[in-house]
Amino acid sequence: MFVLLIVTLFSFHSFELEKQADIPPENESAFEIKLNDAIDAYYNTDWVSARKIFSEMKTQWPDDPRPYFFESMMPFLEYFFVNQSGELANEFLEKSEKAVELSENRLTSSPNDTTMVLMLSGLHGYRGLVAAGQSNHRVALSSGLTGFNYTRKLLSISSDRPDARIGRGMFYYMVGSIPSGMRWASNMIGLRANIEDGFEELKIAAESDSYIRNDALMMLMYLYHKEERLEEALHYAEMLTERLPENVIFLFKKAEIHTESGNIYDAINVYSSIEKKNNPSLQYLTDYSREKRIELEKVRIRVVND
Repeated sequence: MFVLLIVTLFSFHSFELEKQADIPPENESAFEIKLNDAIDAYYNTDWVSARKIFSEMKTQWPDDPRPYFFESMMPFLEYFFVNQSGELANEFLEKSEKAVELSENRLTSSPNDTTMVLMLSGLHGYRGLVAAGQSNHRVALSSGLTGFNYTRKLLSISSDRPDARIGRGMFYYMVGSIPSGMRWASNMIGLRANIEDGFEELKIAAESDSYIRNDALMMLMYLYHKEERLEEALHYAEMLTERLPENVIFLFKKAEIHTESGNIYDAINVYSSIEKKNNPSLQYLTDYSREKRIELEKVRIRVVND
C-alpha cells in the first residue's frame, strides 16, 4: 500500500495540447479544433457531445491516445467525486486500457516525450487507486508499481511547465502526507517533501494560462477538503465552479463542502442549481441533489423552529 500511496499522484489531464509528429501538417488544425471542442464539452460535463467528438477522433486518428484518455476520465470523475461504484470503476479501468496501450506505444517511439510520461504516470497511478478501492489487488499492484516507475522518470525531468508542476505538487503532497511511522521508508529511497510544498506547486499551476489550471484547482479543492481545511477547500471550489459553472460534478463537491462547513443555505442553493441544470448526461446526479436539498431544507426548518 505504501507504493500505491506514492504513485497516486497526478491529475489526469496534466498535459498541454501539443502538436504531435505523427499528425500530418494539413490535419493539425482539424485535430486540435476537434480536441478543443471535445475538451470544452468534457469540462462542462456534456458527456453526450464529448463522446460523439471523441468517437469521431478515434476513427480519424486511431493511434492518438488523447481521445481515449479524456473519454476514460468521464467515469473517473464520477467515481472520484460522486459515487464510488463498481460499475464506474470497471468502466474507467476498461476505457483507460486503450489509452495506456497507445501512450506506451508513442513513448517507445519517442522516449523523451514528456507528455506521454505525464499521462502514463497519471493513468497507472489512478488505475491503481481505483483498483485498490474495488479490492482488485492484481491490477492495483501492477498499476501501482508501473506508475511509480513513470513517476521517478518524471521527477528526473526539470521543467516549469504547468503540468510538471501539478506532478511535482501531487508528489510532494503524497510524500508529505505519509504517516510518521512510515517516513523511514520514504527516506530510504530519497523521497522528502511536505504537504505545503505540494500546495504551493499546485497553486502556481492553478495560475497558469492553460487547461491545466482547471485540474490544479480541482486537486486543490479535493486535497484541502481531504485535509479538512474547509475554508481553503471552499475557496478553490468557488474558483473552479466560477470558471466551469456548467460542471455539475464540481458543483456537487462544492455543495458537500458547504454542508460540512455548516453553510446550509448555500449548500441548498448549489444543490438547487444542479437540479435546474438537469444535466441529461448525469441524470442520477440531478436526483441525488434533489434528495440532498430536501434533507437540508428539513434541517434548516428544525434549526429555525428550535
